[in-house]
Amino acid sequence: MMTYGAPMNLQVEMVVRKIVPLTDTTAILFSGSVPDGENLIARTRAKILTARSSIQETVTAAVSSYQEMKRHRVEDLILRPLLGVDFVGFQSMISQSSSSQILQQTLGMVSQHNMQLDILIAGFDEGEAHLTALANPGIALPMDTIGSAAIGSGGLHANVRLSLGKQVRVISFPDTVYNVYGAKVAAEVAPGVGKMTDMAVIRQSGIKFFDETAFRTLESISQDRPALRQADVDQLAELCRGYTDEPAKPA
Repeated sequence: MMTYGAPMNLQVEMVVRKIVPLTDTTAILFSGSVPDGENLIARTRAKILTARSSIQETVTAAVSSYQEMKRHRVEDLILRPLLGVDFVGFQSMISQSSSSQILQQTLGMVSQHNMQLDILIAGFDEGEAHLTALANPGIALPMDTIGSAAIGSGGLHANVRLSLGKQVRVISFPDTVYNVYGAKVAAEVAPGVGKMTDMAVIRQSGIKFFDETAFRTLESISQDRPALRQADVDQLAELCRGYTDEPAKPA
């Protein structure tokens, strides 16, 4: 689902991918206003040195971009209209007159400001997978130990489904594909979550998106049963062979 803030104030489902490759082995996802998400992605790309930049360099660039956007938004919405100063000027005013009631009220508005923009960055360096979430006011939250994360209005539903599926970082690739698809379907009960789905795999050879055939297979075996039938397991394993860098097994 795509969300546009003022002046459009529109939420609409569109055939647009929200999984965006940043480098050859790193992808970024966002939840929130589309213009804000696009702005952050553009700023992050401008800070990345090469297409082979490490995921840590990519995360650092995204954090810096998020904080820049946050400062500019606070200046435009709060500081300049009320005090006629930028962020640096406001910091100076606070240090010189911290007891001012007006400045304290403004400080409260600044601290409560939230762009409502959440970010996930996934990728790997030298075969080691990493997952990081970015949240207000621009804090990086490593999720490597858990190995999964969900953001947006359906994030709670998705995280519960991943937990019920016993999703951990050492689980097999087919099981992960099945759990992630199930988490997206579970999240669709939340307001603001669209029915269209994108899934992608980050591989040494690049980022590959799942096609319609894969989604039809996942839909056919998706169910509420606690365990898959052996026929479903075999079908899922066959589907996943086309999304890894491993050579196909002989018939």
